[in-house]
Amino acid sequence: MMKTHDIVFFLIVASICCDAQLHAVNNEQRIGELNTTDKYMPNLKRAQDIMSPIVYDNLLKPMLKSADQQRGYESDIQQEEEEFAIKEIVFVGDIQDNVTSVMNTVFTTERRTTSASPSQCVVDFGHFQTDLRTGKLYALKMVDSYGKLPPGLFQGAVTWPGLYDECQAQSRTSDVNGSGFNGRHCIVTLTNSTPNVIFQTLNVGICVPDSCDKNQVTNLLGGLPRHNVSNTVCSKDYDYSASAIACLTLLSTICIIVICATLYDIVLEQKKKQVAAKDSEDGKEKELENNTFFSQLLLCFSLLVNGRHILKTKQGEQSLGALNGIRVISLWWVILGHSYANPIYVVTNILTPFDAITRFTFQAIVNATFSVDSFFFLSGLLVTYLTLKYLQKNDGKLNWLMFYVHRYLRLTPIYMLVIFMFTTLTPYFGTGAFYTFAFDPEPVGVESQVSLCQKYWWTNLLYINNLYPTSLQTNCLGWGWYLANDMQFYIISPFVVYLLYHYFYAGVVMWMSLLIACFGSLIGVSIKYDVTTKFIPDDPQQKNFTADELYARPWARISPFLVGMAIGYILYKYKDRVRMDLFSVIMGWILASAIGVSVVYGLYGNYHDKPLGEAESVLYITLSRFAWAVALGWVAFACVTGYGGPVNSLLSWSFWIPLSRMNYAAYLLHPIIMMVFYYTQPDFIYYTGSLMVYFYVANVVLAYAAAFVLSITVEAPFMGLEKLLLKREKSV
Repeated sequence: MMKTHDIVFFLIVASICCDAQLHAVNNEQRIGELNTTDKYMPNLKRAQDIMSPIVYDNLLKPMLKSADQQRGYESDIQQEEEEFAIKEIVFVGDIQDNVTSVMNTVFTTERRTTSASPSQCVVDFGHFQTDLRTGKLYALKMVDSYGKLPPGLFQGAVTWPGLYDECQAQSRTSDVNGSGFNGRHCIVTLTNSTPNVIFQTLNVGICVPDSCDKNQVTNLLGGLPRHNVSNTVCSKDYDYSASAIACLTLLSTICIIVICATLYDIVLEQKKKQVAAKDSEDGKEKELENNTFFSQLLLCFSLLVNGRHILKTKQGEQSLGALNGIRVISLWWVILGHSYANPIYVVTNILTPFDAITRFTFQAIVNATFSVDSFFFLSGLLVTYLTLKYLQKNDGKLNWLMFYVHRYLRLTPIYMLVIFMFTTLTPYFGTGAFYTFAFDPEPVGVESQVSLCQKYWWTNLLYINNLYPTSLQTNCLGWGWYLANDMQFYIISPFVVYLLYHYFYAGVVMWMSLLIACFGSLIGVSIKYDVTTKFIPDDPQQKNFTADELYARPWARISPFLVGMAIGYILYKYKDRVRMDLFSVIMGWILASAIGVSVVYGLYGNYHDKPLGEAESVLYITLSRFAWAVALGWVAFACVTGYGGPVNSLLSWSFWIPLSRMNYAAYLLHPIIMMVFYYTQPDFIYYTGSLMVYFYVANVVLAYAAAFVLSITVEAPFMGLEKLLLKREKSV
């Protein structure tokens, strides 16, 4: 039998559940009402009721007024007091006046010109204004999608993108009162012409009829006091271009060939099993029959053949196993640096990451540029070691033509395909408030990533993109500068290696000459431009040590490659004859560790009022990359010669081998994956340490997943074709 308090408790719970259900029903009804495109909202008849007053006064009201004037009507939009726009901000102490001077930029100047035949954009703005006054839902939703004043202005939140999807989803149906149109999202960049203001630039998302282009939007906002519309980017719908169709056709052709080759391989495997079960002699004869040129050509594209090759975890006895771990970890370091650098343009609290760089643990991220020097070191080591082995095997003779042809064919096909896909297909990969800005194939007034590739793809093909265009910001595939440097180093390397093999001292002189030239160029550029080692120079016009003149030019980056060549020669001469006592080994590891830590963490004092002096800065800029390569050289040397201990066990782990085969494709693809993800976000990202770690792990996984697909379908087949057609020996 239930007691009284049990009955009361039951009734309370039932009441709560019923109330929750009623709220759910009401919410569903409200959602249904909001999703009804022709619904009117009589309680929301003013744009000010649902949008930020600052945005209303500074953007929407001036556009509506301008449209009225151009249609020949007297503007009857109610004038708002300028102070109303300021009420959303809570001011603190002495900064109130400064912030007020920025936010008190209400644009009340009307356009004085009228148009006898207004454009469709102006006409549609008139219909939009009428529908807005009557509270029509599509118009209110367009207004609702405008950017609004966010929190965190003093953390750098000066871009208010609004809601791209909400804007783009709105439409006005044609009726007796006017024509129909869809919503178009734009981001307007407002530059304050008043000097000494805190927020010089604001980027605000707006929603306009799709009959308006960026020039018309800019025109409607013309004549604003104290502000200029420095840029307007509006969303676009792209039809597939001829080049995009050509790229899709090429990719489809590759897929068809891969599928046919894989099916052919499966049939061959089944036949081999059947023949082997019947008669071993017939099986040998059948093997010879299928060993035709056409069969080998087709099998170059087999997923089974290439998959086994890529995922195989064994290498030859003469391979330098520890280099696989160094190669993969170095790329992970590259991706780490890019994971923090690439989203900087879509971070709402943009000042927070700049506070993070002052931490000691963050120095490995700030100085992730040394990861590229690891690649230069590995390249120099391998080209020297393998070429010397080849010269030894072939009586000191080198096939110079094939030396260069092999390298070009090894790098270029997949490189050009990635550029082709990036240039033609990326505009169709996504949409968003920032996507058009980054990937517009036909930008007006500014360059996009895609338009830069349309102009300068040929510089990548010739591997001169680190020299022309002169700025990395205008490069096609900006991260391709590394490949240009690597190819240029490879071109000069046989001259040094050949001399080292035949005329050792002449080779040493040439090696030293290149190193001295590198140091001289670094010293000269550092002094000429007064280069600083500070991540953010005190003078905005001052260059830091990642400036293009120091970062991308071959004469400034060759020192790690030269160190790699020296280690490669030493391993060739003494790999199996190195004997060191325990003290020497321990001292080698201590010195290498000290050098590496000093290079990566040596600039920590710059962030804590202990900056390097001018002479110290020049010394660091000149020797840091060389020193990093020396430290890495000891690691490679000790591991290969048997003195690596647990470090060698880690770096020689078979886990690294398949990943190292996909490294090149992962390097090419990972920035594209990041950019597509970041620029398709509907709103800005709020930077936190945990979120960036999450992004980093995702970037690594996605990069290698995409790299596996590209490697198994493109890179590995072309490598097989080169070997088959040119009869290339492995060591060339």
